[in-house]
Amino acid sequence: MLGNLLGGLFDKEKAIYSTVQDALTSIAEELQLPYSDFFIAIRPVDSEYNHKYFICKYDEKGQPKAVREITLKEIIAEDE
Repeated sequence: MLGNLLGGLFDKEKAIYSTVQDALTSIAEELQLPYSDFFIAIRPVDSEYNHKYFICKYDEKGQPKAVREITLKEIIAEDE
């Protein structure tokens, strides 16, 4: 039984990893940037730890700048 639970967790982790990888690929294509020039940031917005996701890229000086907010639906590729 424990083996089945652990197997399910690893399958879930693999699926989530693949989903995030696909989202990063789509963002790279959208922004026409290599993987090394952008990232997704998660920012808490209140004391309840509600949060927002942002696509960020590095400017000419190497400083991170938010490009735009991205929804979780966009990340997991669901229609809005």
